[in-house]
Parts: sequence; C-alpha cells; structure tokens
Amino acid sequence: MLFGRKNREKERAREPIEIPAGLCDLHCHILAGVDDGAPDDEHMLDLITYEYECGVRHLCFTPHYNPALFEPKPEKIAESFETAKKFCAESFPDMTLYLGNEVFMRPDTVERLRDRSCKPLGDSRVVLTEFHPTTTYSDMRMYVVKLISAGKLPLLAHIERYDKLNDPQDIMELKSLGVKFQINTEAFESPKKKLIARLVEEGLIDAVADDRHSRHRGEPNLAETYEYVAKRFGNHAAEALFIRRPLNILNTL
Repeated sequence: MLFGRKNREKERAREPIEIPAGLCDLHCHILAGVDDGAPDDEHMLDLITYEYECGVRHLCFTPHYNPALFEPKPEKIAESFETAKKFCAESFPDMTLYLGNEVFMRPDTVERLRDRSCKPLGDSRVVLTEFHPTTTYSDMRMYVVKLISAGKLPLLAHIERYDKLNDPQDIMELKSLGVKFQINTEAFESPKKKLIARLVEEGLIDAVADDRHSRHRGEPNLAETYEYVAKRFGNHAAEALFIRRPLNILNTL
C-alpha cells in the first residue's frame, strides 16, 4: 500500500496541513452555455474565480458529450473557452486552462473521437470516460478496450457512481489494462466510501475532482477535500491526487 498504513496514523495526525496553490481540477462543467453547468458568462467567470480561490491553478473544462442529452456546438465551446482564457489572462495570469469532454460511452465513441466531435483532455490522449450508473462490468471492460485499441487512455469519471464496479479484482483488472480512475470530492461521503478509502490507500486513484456545475453542485470543494485527504491519508497522498497525477494525465501524449 502506498498510503494509509496504520503505523503512520500518529505521524499523519501531526503533519501540518497546507493547501497549496497549484491544485489541478480535471473535471468540471463551468464552461458557459454548453451543457447543464454554467448557463452564461457571468456564472462561468464567477465559478472560475471560486476555483482559483480554492487553490486551483490548472483547470480543465469538460463539457458533456452525450448526443442523447448534450452535444455542444463546437463554435459555442470555442467562444466560451476564449472568453475564459481572456478573463484569466487579465485576472489570474498564473491559472492555466485546458479543454476536453466528459465522453459518455456509446458504440460510435471511437469514431467521434477520431473526427473530433469530442476530444480528450487538453493535448493528451486521456479520455474522461463516463458510463451509465447501471452499466455492467463486462460492458465497461469492452468499451475501455476499444478506447485503448484506438490509442486512447480512459480516465473513468466518478467511479463511485457505478453500481457494478465494486469488486476489487475487477478494478485491478482495469488498472492492469491502463485505465485511470477519477473520483469526485463527494466520494468520501458516498455509500462506497469504504471502497474508495481502500483504493486511495492502495494508490489506485489517479485524480480527485469536484465535477463542479455551480456554486452548490460540486461540494465539498477541492480545498476542503485536499485537507481531508491530507489529514486521513497524508500530505504525500493529497499532493499525488490533487496535483502530481492529474498533471501527469494532462501531459500523457
């Protein structure tokens, strides 16, 4: 286990907790007017400011790509992204913005990635991958193998939500294939909190994000969750989950 060793609990309790300005948020819905997140520029800029105040300095916009519900127009995505970049250049020059999609898995997903209807995170080949909560494990495995065969690396979004992803052996099998795992900040309070804690302790989680849609949807925030993780699992674990591993994902070519 990389984190969570019982013989380090007292040492962790004494570690000073400092929330660094440098957090990386790989999953949010605050790009204006493109999905069920920020409805307009005013809300988007308010939420960017909120993320900055929480210590986020690397922010990846991930509007939904699910043609049954959301299929944002590329022109609107580009327009909102330019507005966000201009705002940050003027107000938060030390914040770096990235663009991708949260891609709902469908039979045509690989083709849609190839024709750029949807895209991986930033300039990486990592795809923020979403399934329906009731998707079977065998279907999850089938889809991630298709992505990997196409040269992409799946980052499974909010794995605490998937009803059929409970068996540690299944999780280890996906990990052995190269799949990465993201949890939301609320995962530590979810019905799967014991499983999530075990996965964190064993070093199997790659990123924590808040999946923010609004001021009130995406709680607790990254700073609060960083502090919780640092107190429970240690500063090294928090730095890995909120900074080092997410940045490595964005740099996976």
